[in-house]
This record gives sequence, C-alpha cells and structure tokens, in this order.
Amino acid sequence: MQKGVAMSNNAPEHPVSGSHTDPTRVLNQPALRTSTGGIWIVSAGVFTVICLAPLVGIIWTGGAAAAIAAVTAILLVGVLAAMVTVRHTVFPGSRRLKLLAICMLSMAVIAFAGMLTCVIIVWAPLAS
Repeated sequence: MQKGVAMSNNAPEHPVSGSHTDPTRVLNQPALRTSTGGIWIVSAGVFTVICLAPLVGIIWTGGAAAAIAAVTAILLVGVLAAMVTVRHTVFPGSRRLKLLAICMLSMAVIAFAGMLTCVIIVWAPLAS
C-alpha cells in the first residue's frame, strides 16, 4: 500500500472516459439531454439570418449564382421550419434534441455547399 493513498473497493470518483455517465462525452452534454429545444431554434434562427445576408445579396445582384443562392436560401428556411415543427411535434427528450442537432448540422452543410458553389460560379470566369 502506498503511503498517503487510501484504498477502497468503491467505484472510481471520476467516471471512466467513454462511459454512459461521463459528462465530457459528446452525447452526454446537457444540450442533447435536458434542453427543451428552444436554444436550438434560437441558434438556428441566428445562423439562418447570418447566412441569408450574403445569399440575398447574391440574389439581388443577379447573375449565374443567383439561382444557387435562391435554392440555398429556400433550403435554409425550410430546414428552420422543419426544426420548429420537430420542436412542437416530437415528444420531449433525447430523440427531439438529436433531431434538432441533425437539422442544425444539415443547415451548416447546406449553407457551406451553397455559398461555396456561388463563389465557384462567380470566380470561374476570372480563372480563365
């Protein structure tokens, strides 16, 4: 026995990393376990407004990228509407929160892909 170290047969004071009770595990975060989902709607709304600013500018100026920007904007608003629907129709719990997280991640992918496509379309004539 080491000096100054108490031996015990009890469970460790800190949960084992990767266990279902580990608070640092991504799926054990409060936003995915105990939230009502309101914060997901607020953050998605802010994200949508920030993304719509350049997309509306692209649509307003017209050109080849305007159609892609319009589709991207429509998809973003559609996923935000889907999030509101999930928030009000799915029973509270981890399933609702996981669906909201998936919607938020899909919004990020849609926004990134749409804006990247717009940039490629606009910059393509400059490259040649």
